[in-house]
Amino acid sequence: MNNQTINGEKWAEMIRAASRYLEHRKGIVDALNVFPVPDGDTGTNMSLTLQSAARNLDQVNAEERNHFGARAEAMAQGALLGARGNSGVISSQILSGFATLCREEAAIDGATFVKAMDAGVKAAYKAVMKPVKGTILTVSEGAVTGGIQVLESGVTDIEAIIAGAAAEALKALELTPTMLPILKQAGVVDAGGQGFLFILEGFLACLRGEVLEGESAPAIPTLVADDDVENLMVEDQIMNPGEITFGYCTEFVIKDKEGQINLDKIRDYLNTLGDCVLVVGNPSVCKVHVHTNEPGKALDFVTPMGSLHKMKIDNMREEAEKKERLEDKKIGLIAVACGSGVEEVFKSLGVHRIVTGGQTMNPSTQDFVDAINSLSAREIIILPNNGNIILAAEQAAKVCGGIVHVVPTRTVPQGIGALLAFNEEETGGENYRRMKEAAGKIITLEVTYAVRDANYENHEIKKGQILGMVDGKLTLTAEDCREGVLKLFANTIKQEHELVTIYYGQDTTEEEATALGEEIAAQYDWLDIEIHAGGQPLYFYLISLE
Repeated sequence: MNNQTINGEKWAEMIRAASRYLEHRKGIVDALNVFPVPDGDTGTNMSLTLQSAARNLDQVNAEERNHFGARAEAMAQGALLGARGNSGVISSQILSGFATLCREEAAIDGATFVKAMDAGVKAAYKAVMKPVKGTILTVSEGAVTGGIQVLESGVTDIEAIIAGAAAEALKALELTPTMLPILKQAGVVDAGGQGFLFILEGFLACLRGEVLEGESAPAIPTLVADDDVENLMVEDQIMNPGEITFGYCTEFVIKDKEGQINLDKIRDYLNTLGDCVLVVGNPSVCKVHVHTNEPGKALDFVTPMGSLHKMKIDNMREEAEKKERLEDKKIGLIAVACGSGVEEVFKSLGVHRIVTGGQTMNPSTQDFVDAINSLSAREIIILPNNGNIILAAEQAAKVCGGIVHVVPTRTVPQGIGALLAFNEEETGGENYRRMKEAAGKIITLEVTYAVRDANYENHEIKKGQILGMVDGKLTLTAEDCREGVLKLFANTIKQEHELVTIYYGQDTTEEEATALGEEIAAQYDWLDIEIHAGGQPLYFYLISLE
């Protein structure tokens, strides 16, 4: 095929190539995040989103695989459901708008490609409530401008058009620091814009037949990448109690430094114990899932093969009974949480489904869709509890239809504050308004550490320093955690505050948290102070002021 048109097969090649290209450069994009906290994951989120789009390319009938529109729609569906984080959701909207314009096309030419890019950018703008110049939106606009310029010069070759689009996208990317002062101060370009440029460069590499070092092997994982084995989420369909043959959903991770785990042997044995067997990973680390009536036998069998981690055994009949009881409820509650203690707090406040995620591990749109579909309530309320997760939750609400309310909680304490305002006797809409208002009254203090040297706003940050934030805004740096927390309180606490709730993370001991709470109580004797084991990663403390 020449480069005057692209059919379905060629488009599939281009998307897969772009996915590989971005996957190998996601670290570059992650490093461009201006805020040096350990959750700079723009590149990771965009890469996972594009991988989901690439995996879905083959979800078309064999006779349609050469049809551009069919492939593009499959790509868009995969991106929409696999979107993670704000950057991933915006990327998925660009791909969705692109596909919508080409739905009926068996093949597209250069002019249609540019029109489709323009439609994608417009769709992305509509998806963002307050579009900001100097972001991926600006860079993608530049790409459209570049494509139009090539067409107007009389050139219709698609490779030339994408090259022109990439050139103008690069110019727009280099200008992003002039549009966003925070980028200029940090000395970086926009991370999402750089990710988008890498996608265009991946298209070009495919059209030119270029295979770069380290990218010749298939990069679209069938199930899960090695680094994500431990965090693989396995969704179980909840059946009626009487339909369940094997009653215990059993999951665990096996690790062996010598790399001697025999995945086939485990898989064969577990198939004799039950069903829904999943054994994924590699000989050094693998995740296991099985439904069985004898979970002890499963654990006994694998124990000699390595050390066991993240063991979880759930009574499926009990879960099914809970679902049956939920059908009588008007409103189902879904919350995002990471950390055993934080999850337990949400469950104790009536949350029916926990979506695992948060900092560094943004759940996908599909994760929310699965949670929504697992509930039979008439209305659903979602608490994202992270500013980078809100768009994915909202996208899931659109995909699922029905009545789904997304309360835009940006922190775990805001989510907890919102739940305390929930009234099951009211409608979902009434609760949405009450919960949003309640969340807005919560002040959240967060204490973490810097992953690299950086200039951020008025702070000279050194790698390893403690970072203290108030409602997501960096307030101070400190040399140790205790000092950072006490400074945060001194800068933030007011006489009208009454309650302080401290959730300490997995890297903080109970003794450290208790001593800190006692020190705060001694300095601010009018406050009621509660301390809970949150178990959250990366953040030493999450603190709520009310």
